Amino acid sequence: MTAQNADASSTAASSAPAPPARSLAHLPVGVFAIVMGIGGTAVAWFRAGEAFDFALPVDDALAWIGLAVLAAAIVAYGAKVVRHPKAALAEWGHPVKAAFVATIAVSMMVLAIAFLPISEAVSAALWWPGAVLQFVITVLVMRTWIADARVQSVHVHPAWFIPVVGNLVAPLAGVAHAPAEITWYFYGVGAVFWLGLLPVVLNRLFVEGVMPWRLAPTLAILVAPPAVASLSWVRLGGSWDDPLAMMLLGVVIFQLALLAAQSAYLRKVPFAVSAWAYTFPLAASASALLAAYESGATDFAAWVGVAALAAATLLVLGLGWRTAVAVARGELLAAEG
Repeated sequence: MTAQNADASSTAASSAPAPPARSLAHLPVGVFAIVMGIGGTAVAWFRAGEAFDFALPVDDALAWIGLAVLAAAIVAYGAKVVRHPKAALAEWGHPVKAAFVATIAVSMMVLAIAFLPISEAVSAALWWPGAVLQFVITVLVMRTWIADARVQSVHVHPAWFIPVVGNLVAPLAGVAHAPAEITWYFYGVGAVFWLGLLPVVLNRLFVEGVMPWRLAPTLAILVAPPAVASLSWVRLGGSWDDPLAMMLLGVVIFQLALLAAQSAYLRKVPFAVSAWAYTFPLAASASALLAAYESGATDFAAWVGVAALAAATLLVLGLGWRTAVAVARGELLAAEG
């Protein structure tokens, strides 16, 4: 079975009658990745301001835009859950799509980081429900992977990291809101299961054939785990001089180079909401490299960090415009072809 055929067959697996070609039932839960990209870029701009000692309102503006998009996504996806519960349940238990459910929780925690310098109260109001959802979603998604007989190696894709690595995001704002035991819990789960899941995802990429085009942008997600892990490690009391942090930054550099090497292919992929998968990993890597530079790393970290920030910012602007067009045309409510 090819990756394309497996994806098509798993997408078709649903006992509910097929909704119309354009319906709220088709709204993908991955829309919350838009919030992750905007919020992550806001955090990266804040880090750039700290590293180079400048003050621009870009980070604040992006944080508020991200909050508005989060509110819109909650209303729209909440309406889907209420009006089309069978479609939502099918998505949550889908071998391919279930991983994207974690974007709901992660988007809230990413915005909590972005709002930490702006309003600790808003940050806490975002972080606590996001952290609780992260705990629940991690358990339920991993249960699906273990217990669902439909899940095969061909269904694995880099977005499988989202439910796991979302745990590594939690300490970044969590240290300001929660006891140490809670933040270390999230870090431990994220670190252990990221390393456990890594060979599974690499096996899929190496031996199971080319990714279906809708999932091709998720290749960028490989950049996120080491970047977020290094940021959280330092946030929990580590140092950018630690061997662990330096090793993780090296992996970030390698993953960015690997992503750049695939850019010629990725540029040919048609637009889909999954294209937002580029934004958060690039923003997270920019945050990590710029934070390391602020703490004494070489100029090389600064140059790569600025390049990643520029790429993330341009993608947020370009994808923001393309997504607005898609919303106006009703493309986000269209059935998958």
